[in-house]
Order: sequence, then C-alpha cells, then structure tokens
Amino acid sequence: MPIKQACGASDLKDPAVQMDPAEAGQGALSRRLETLANSSGFQTFIVGVILFSSMLVGFESIGWMRESYGDVLRALEGLALAVFLVELGVRIGAYGKRPWRFFQAGWNLFDFIIIALCFLPQAQFAAVLRLLRVLRILRLLSLINRANQAEIYRLKHEELTQAHQALLVEQDKSECLLLNILPQSVAQRLKQGEALIADSHADASVLFADIVGFTDFSTRVTPEALVSMLDQIFSRFDELAERLGLEKIKTIGDAYMVVAGLPDPMADHPRVLVDMGLGMLDAIAEFNQTCDAAMDVRIGVHTGPVVAGVIGRKKFSYDLWGDTVNIASRMESHGAPGRVQVTDHTRSRLPRSYQTEPRGRIKIKGRGEIEAFLVRRPPDRGGV
Repeated sequence: MPIKQACGASDLKDPAVQMDPAEAGQGALSRRLETLANSSGFQTFIVGVILFSSMLVGFESIGWMRESYGDVLRALEGLALAVFLVELGVRIGAYGKRPWRFFQAGWNLFDFIIIALCFLPQAQFAAVLRLLRVLRILRLLSLINRANQAEIYRLKHEELTQAHQALLVEQDKSECLLLNILPQSVAQRLKQGEALIADSHADASVLFADIVGFTDFSTRVTPEALVSMLDQIFSRFDELAERLGLEKIKTIGDAYMVVAGLPDPMADHPRVLVDMGLGMLDAIAEFNQTCDAAMDVRIGVHTGPVVAGVIGRKKFSYDLWGDTVNIASRMESHGAPGRVQVTDHTRSRLPRSYQTEPRGRIKIKGRGEIEAFLVRRPPDRGGV
C-alpha cells in the first residue's frame, strides 16, 4: 500500500492549482521540504504518530489510567502535538514563497484546525478534540482504502497488459508455425474461416529431389548423424527456395518437393524451378566440400496443371495432386545423379540459354512414354 497517497501527498498541492513557471525558482530549502513531505518514510512516521495519539485518547478515557498516569499521558500528547506542528511546518514550507496555497486544499485546512484546537483549554474542548481526531483517523482510513483500490487497479492493469503482451507473443509464434506449413495466402484464408481450401492451377511447375543411395547410407551411420545430415542439406534447399520465391511442399524421408507458380502466379516458373534444381546441385557440392562427404541427388521437373489444397484438421498439410505431380516424380526416379531432368513440355518453356541433352523416352505408368531431357548449366549462370 503506497503510504504516499494515504497520508496527505495528495493534499500537498491542490491538483487543480498547477505551479506557474515563476514558482519553479523556489529556494533550495522549500525543495528539500517538498521532497521530505513526499517521502514515504516521513509519511509513515506521521501515520504512526496519528495512531499513537489516538491510542492516548483512548487511555485518557480510562479513569484509573488518567489518575495514575495523567502526567505521562499529557507529556506524550504534547510530544505528539509537537510532531504535528513539525508536520504542518514541513507541508507549509513545501509551498515556498506561496505558503497560503497550503490552505486552498480542504483537508490541509482541516488538519490545521485540528492542531490549532489543541492549544485551547483541554477541559472545554476535550470531547471536540477527541471527535476531530477520530475524524482524522477516519479520513486516513478513507485515503488508505482509496490508495489500496488504486494499487489494486494498477496491479490488475499491469497484469492485463502483461497478459495481452504474452498473448501477442504467442499469437506471433502460432502465426510463424502456421506459415512454416502453409503458404501465407492460404494461411490467411484458413484464419478467416474458410473450411475447405482446394484450388485448381492451370499452370505450375513441380520439382522432386531425392538423395542418391540414402537407404544404404542410413544403415551405416547413427540416427543423430543421419538427421544432422538431412537437416543441413534440406536447410540449404529451404534457403534457396525462399530466395527464389518458391513454395516448399514437403519432405518425405530423403525426398524434397517444391513448386513454382502457386499459390501466387509466376510468369517464368519453369525457368525459376530449373534454377532451383541447379542451385540444389550447387548446395550438395558445397555440403560435400564442407562436410567431406560424397552425397548426390537426382532431380526431376515437370510443368502442367495441378490441384492444390489443405487437408487435415489438427495437423494441416498443404499438398498437390494430379498428373503433373506424378510425372515430376517419375522424372526424378528415372533421372541421373547430379543432373536436373525435365520433360519436353518444361524444356520448351525454358529460355534459349538453357541447353538440354536428350535423354530418350521414359515410360510413365498410365501415360505411356514421355520424352525427357537433362539440363545443362547455362554458360552465364553462376550459383543461384
């Protein structure tokens, strides 16, 4: 409970009366008195004296104590009165060159009258003084109650503010987690309450990549080494996809799937996705050099219509379906290690600077034979 509010800090200066600039030059003594009057130690001391003087009033009402210890009680009351006079002097002195402003606050004037009445004959005004002292205590209790209410309100406000900030932090975390598994535009539709998200895209390019010899490799290393290797390789792929503005769909074991041209349209998505494939070869080469490894990948790309949508209720998954996906997967599985293999349809959409080598016709289940090509690195192309 802030005693500053409970014991007259609000009475030092009427809030309706603001200090004008001329009062800013008050002397060092008045500034020190103002600091003292506002200090919690001084106000705590005055509260204690008020309660002590009220206790003395109670003792005086007991006949045998008044008869046996009357002189002591009167001396103690005199000491308390002296303390109240000092309190008045400090509070009045805090107003510097304008001490009359002390009396413009009603409770300040009330305290002054109480203390002034103490100098009148005790016999005539004992009952009045007792009543006024009780009123002063009631006033103190009222101030304390208001201070407590203000403190409770402040604490609740701080708690609500902290809870709101914590909620925003958690909301940001949830947003980031959602964006890790869904495209931003799709996540926004999901948050807006769209129950079924399924879109048909007439033109997109799909890439599959698979680590060569991964199954055999996984039997020769520890689980920690295996996961660490995949994390390093796929993290390089993720950075590359983000830099090119592509949408990673998923990883399945050692396979990596990424798409270009959706959910947001991209005019030259076949070229960009082939650049992604060539960049993945660069990333593998960098990984091998850094980690003294000998890993390799097969990459397949095809362009065509796909269906994209979100499935699942508790664990969302953004996935693709259609012949384009199946053909891209076959381009990868029938591809050559360390090369990017594309269909004729994708090759026809590449700029002339992207030269290709005919690979021959590849049999695709349900589609017959499809012409495949291996992409050569463009002469003016460095690393992606």
